[in-house]
Amino acid sequence: MYEVQIGNAIINDETDTKGLVDYFASHALISDQTSYEIRKYCDFSPNATTQSNECDTATTEAVKDIANIDIYNIYAPLCTSFNITPFPKKASVLNFDPCSDHYVYAYLNRADVQEALHANVTKLSYDWEPCSLVIRRWEDSPSTIIPLLQELMANGLRVWVFSGDVDGRVPVTSTKYSINKMKLHLKTPWHPWYLNGEVGGYTEVYKGDLTFATVRGAGHLVPSYQPARALSLIMHFLAGTPLPNSTTLLQ
Repeated sequence: MYEVQIGNAIINDETDTKGLVDYFASHALISDQTSYEIRKYCDFSPNATTQSNECDTATTEAVKDIANIDIYNIYAPLCTSFNITPFPKKASVLNFDPCSDHYVYAYLNRADVQEALHANVTKLSYDWEPCSLVIRRWEDSPSTIIPLLQELMANGLRVWVFSGDVDGRVPVTSTKYSINKMKLHLKTPWHPWYLNGEVGGYTEVYKGDLTFATVRGAGHLVPSYQPARALSLIMHFLAGTPLPNSTTLLQ
């Protein structure tokens, strides 16, 4: 059986942006007033080229409100030390290190590492970055991948979409709004799924074989924050079995 799994993914720009604003407001990151003004004055449609002054003012306020938190996990601690020592820290998959991005950045920009990887053979004038701003605006990025998901489902592919529920970059509300845009009929209603006697997240299944699942306590990169729950999710996906809806099932 063929299958597709995507996590915390941008699906449909218009609904994704609305879901972002609603997530910020519902998690007390921005004020109700700021949320109201963004929803009232901003044009979320993919054809919008400019925004009103009222929209710009409201979005500037929202950006200021969230500037000092980790948007990829709104409850995670921030990295407070940028010192990279020659002595490696003891790695742990159970305790996420908020400075891990800085270690990766330093490592992949070392000349000996790039030489070993046969990378940067053209000797670019700028560093490797996980999200580079060298190209300011992509021109070939579609505003929606909903038609692609519909094509996959129409051709018999099983699709799972999952969201870490404390991710503020592509939040769970964005994914829910985007899936709702597809107007699918519900097959299995919303319910908790379990791991080791605890709620691992929530899930629902739609006709056409699309499963939506949340991972409780996970940020944008789900395995970094909840490795055991991420492993359970991927194992059930690969096995073609539904997520366990009872604490008594073998998990």
